[in-house]
Amino acid sequence: MDRVTPFVTAAAILVATAGVAAKSSTPLTVVQCVVDEDDDDGDGTADGKQLRDVPSPDLARFPAGPDAQFRLLRVTPPNAVRVLVDGTPVAIGATGSLGQVRLQALAPGRHVVDLSVLRAEVRAVQIVAIDGAGRRVDMATSQASFQRTPPDRLDSVAQRTDDPDALRYMVVGSEPDLPDHVRIESRTEDGKLVDELRRAKLVDVACPSGTASGLKCRSTWPIRVVGDVIDQGHPLVVDRSVRGALGGGLTIHAGSVAQQIRVGGPRRTKHGPMRRFRGELRLTVVRTWPGGDASLESRDAAAVAKAREQLEGTNTLWQQCGVGFGDTDKANVRVVDPPPPYLVAVGCDLGLPSSGGRISLTIDDKDVSIEIPAGLTPAQASRRLARALEEHDLRVVRSSNSRIGPGTYPVVDLLVYRGKDRPAQLSVPGGGPASTDPTLPVCIGRVDLAQGLRHFLDVDSMAGTVHERTLLKWVDDRDPSTVDAVFIPAFGGGGGRIGESFIGTDRSSLRNLVLVDRAGVAASIASHTLAHEVGHVLLDVPGHPDDYGVDEPTLLMDSDAANASAFGPRRLTVEECERMWRQSGPNAPVELLHAWPLRPLSK
Repeated sequence: MDRVTPFVTAAAILVATAGVAAKSSTPLTVVQCVVDEDDDDGDGTADGKQLRDVPSPDLARFPAGPDAQFRLLRVTPPNAVRVLVDGTPVAIGATGSLGQVRLQALAPGRHVVDLSVLRAEVRAVQIVAIDGAGRRVDMATSQASFQRTPPDRLDSVAQRTDDPDALRYMVVGSEPDLPDHVRIESRTEDGKLVDELRRAKLVDVACPSGTASGLKCRSTWPIRVVGDVIDQGHPLVVDRSVRGALGGGLTIHAGSVAQQIRVGGPRRTKHGPMRRFRGELRLTVVRTWPGGDASLESRDAAAVAKAREQLEGTNTLWQQCGVGFGDTDKANVRVVDPPPPYLVAVGCDLGLPSSGGRISLTIDDKDVSIEIPAGLTPAQASRRLARALEEHDLRVVRSSNSRIGPGTYPVVDLLVYRGKDRPAQLSVPGGGPASTDPTLPVCIGRVDLAQGLRHFLDVDSMAGTVHERTLLKWVDDRDPSTVDAVFIPAFGGGGGRIGESFIGTDRSSLRNLVLVDRAGVAASIASHTLAHEVGHVLLDVPGHPDDYGVDEPTLLMDSDAANASAFGPRRLTVEECERMWRQSGPNAPVELLHAWPLRPLSK
């Protein structure tokens, strides 16, 4: 980023190096500089405030010439420019080799640096970020945030708005040094170009209070950082929208100089700025039947690609809260068979106490039968059944559930295995009921995805149906700090269900799991099904903001909105980002989202 305009003749350099001190004979170099207020090395300190190892992208150098020795005589006005040798600022009177000198502007305008061998006129411009309320946004310690409001119409460049995200970029300096437009590049953290605004027009505006007299200011219109082409392409904002990457940055080029600002989550929340968080979202595609077609596509590879597309859409929307779930192309997607009947639910749904009877099961080719006395809870009866199964060299995992609305006690599931991992095949002897107890039924979990997965209703949403529990406990990684997304062919029973979520509770063994069917995937362009269901988990909220409040169809968590435009259900509020931080962030009881430190971003 070294930019200089030399006016140095060979004769002048020879005279200067011979020790001629006459001011009229001192060579003049015009240097173009930027006020260096960004953070190129990512250490959290503005480059213009670093005292050693100052990064070089925005430092100006002198033109190539003899490696003369110099002495720093003066800077006019004082403190407007820093002179650095090998990345360290030096004081008046310092000496060194001219080839090691770099200049760093600290204030806009035209300044002079006098060295014993030449004079430098520093023409410095400042690039300032301004938010919708007219506040300055620090290029080093803050960030540009993803747009969380729909496209809007503006009447003037400097209009104060309620937009919490869009930033104006103001260029300050002597009028001849100001360009008529800036170029804005958006790059990923590893430097890949994401998008570019080639000519963002600058308009003359009043300078902020405190600006030195004689300087002029020009500003862009508010620039929006968006996640995709749908948000970018609306006619109201297409000329001031740029696609961004979480953890990447925007580089604002004003002529030959530039400054950059990182891209992250909300700048202003109750919990401070939210830069970037990383979550783990595991993707599982279930086949319709063992060895059959994957639920999303007939071929496994195509199903994996479609699941990754869903992850990309989820990343795009949750960037608004500074959340990412990793590189889409590297996401590990499993394609698995549906489970065999390996689960037995003691109490089935209502969890009533026993009245007395017998439980009979067939495991592979062995019959197991036990008496159940009256007065046992499902948990007590399940322990007796588990012991009986273990006596037949079976491994049994007890898995509790939440008590459903009309239930008496929680139902307990037993997951039955032969050896460590091979699931057992459960059935009922003679085709009769598994339990003769009139109040304590026993259900074997069977998943027939060709008929659709029987989903929960309001009364049993906290536990899920036996069918859902059989599937989800089959694919769950048992890690409460990850979110599992499971893709199925369809939900059964009608009702238009396309997605479900199971949020964490103290009692349930189903936590942080979501289900999406083929219809949910097809509707994602308008409803963003996976991102919505993941939102229930991250926010730890089973309901929707419009269940008991005003319907806002532009919000991602709206219950029924479907719109494929920039005014569809794709927005997250600051309040939702704050709740996400409390319920799932680094200080939550179960940390679903981890702080994701930024790496240095090269210009």
